[in-house]
Amino acid sequence: MLEDRRSEILRALVEEHIRSGEPVSSRAIVERAHLSVSSATVRNDLAALESEGYVIQPHTSAGRVPTAAAYRYYVDHLGPGRLRSAAQAKINSFFGEVHLELSKLLKATSDLLAEVTDLPAVVVAPGLVGDRVSSLHSVQITADQMLLIVVTEGGRVLQQRARVRVPVSPRELEAAHRLVSAAAVGMDLGSDLAISDEVISQLDEPAREAVLTINDGLHLAGAAGSEMFIGGTQRLATVWEDLSAVQRILEVLEREAEVMKILAGASGTSIQIGAELPVHDVDLAVVSKSYEAGSVGGSVGVIGPMRMNYKRAISAVEEVSRELEDRISSKPD
Repeated sequence: MLEDRRSEILRALVEEHIRSGEPVSSRAIVERAHLSVSSATVRNDLAALESEGYVIQPHTSAGRVPTAAAYRYYVDHLGPGRLRSAAQAKINSFFGEVHLELSKLLKATSDLLAEVTDLPAVVVAPGLVGDRVSSLHSVQITADQMLLIVVTEGGRVLQQRARVRVPVSPRELEAAHRLVSAAAVGMDLGSDLAISDEVISQLDEPAREAVLTINDGLHLAGAAGSEMFIGGTQRLATVWEDLSAVQRILEVLEREAEVMKILAGASGTSIQIGAELPVHDVDLAVVSKSYEAGSVGGSVGVIGPMRMNYKRAISAVEEVSRELEDRISSKPD
């Protein structure tokens, strides 16, 4: 824990560097923090902070810039922030008016979060484990092909195309569908259905094969991975001025499993900075927040350089997460 004056100096330095992107002078710190000490005293404190690993001096005559340790100290001692009224109004308007199927809602939410933070945003859909089947639809395409549509209580709409081993008539498919639907609705997606072998054996072969095909389709739908939606990728070139950094971030975003792991790795609000992330040699910070959708959950977050505006990012991520959770919870059955 830093003493009060050095803590205030470090806070002022971080905030000024976030604002300007330039090395910060002792005079700028005095003016920003309204300190009643001289620039010489601030320079002495900066030298002490440098020896402790919180700041570096790029050039002998230049000011200082914060290190990853400084950003971590700053975030850990950051008081609660508030969104600007325009950003809050935009979020309220979006969630008050939007009426979309879940996947489209999550994609639109990623675009909204990117817009209010000026950072690329990521929304991970709720996982399917534990999500229950709300309704089931079997649509015949040809005599031996069908489209299975599963709607979950968490609001997911899943489609699975399947082929029956033998041709099936519409009447036989309808009989198979009624049997499977009665057993599946209300059950966890992917769980074994309570249909006895005796009941199945009483069906003629086409209907029996249709039952088995629909059941297999339910299992495949339950095994599907979580979806991830990214908004604001067009901001990469303005957020990271170094084109090589932009390329590295694009490479990270292409590894969906890695991004999902980063966002889902912590519950509640999470701020991961620099080497705390499983991505090496990248100027990167991630602010994320988990949300619940019934018995399952997802996460929202923004990615940016370590020099991101943490106050705005944290406030926006928390507010969007809360509104998204309320919106999903209030969706009609």
